[in-house]
Amino acid sequence: MDVSELCQQSYPLISQQLKERISKIDKKIFFILSTARCRSTWFANLFTYKDSFCYNEETRYINSWEELVDRIEERSEEYVGFEDPELLHYINSLYKLFPNAKYVLLERDREECEISMCNQSGAPRELVTMKFDRWENDLVNFKNIVSDYDSIHFDDMDDINEVYRIWKYILPDIEFDNGRWNLLTAIIISVTIGTKPFSMPKERMAVYFNFDKLDYIK
Repeated sequence: MDVSELCQQSYPLISQQLKERISKIDKKIFFILSTARCRSTWFANLFTYKDSFCYNEETRYINSWEELVDRIEERSEEYVGFEDPELLHYINSLYKLFPNAKYVLLERDREECEISMCNQSGAPRELVTMKFDRWENDLVNFKNIVSDYDSIHFDDMDDINEVYRIWKYILPDIEFDNGRWNLLTAIIISVTIGTKPFSMPKERMAVYFNFDKLDYIK
């Protein structure tokens, strides 16, 4: 059985009512996907500007696709996006629900990501490696499922021309602000999930490294 067949079988059941609700949304939706430690929070900040709003890791606080749609509907901006590395785990359902959304993939060398995550969270390398094994499978799924997407590598994220290219892909109707770009490039934005030495409670660690809430949505 090939990857595409596995992906097809893994779709959770999605109600027709939810599909109809999504079809009536009059907004331009986008998703910024990556593994951890790819400067995704920085991009969420970048794309929250004027008539665009990008949620930062919001899916960690919702329990259903209906709630995700709630988040979209409650925003007044024309462009509404979501940035969260955990979304890669649910790309099968996500793309089935939002086939017309814009998708951007942030890429970085896996070894660099794992080391960065260990340093940032204090989590044991073995646990981090297991998490990235899952993300690696998710990336294969993503590239087999999503036919139209753009991407940027971590090494190119300080290149204004490369970031501008992604900007025009997601927000073609909003002018790129060079001054704001200069300001954001001078700021390091990082989400801390723990401190060193390792102090994250085991319950929280289990939730983060085995984030399965959306797996059970019907």
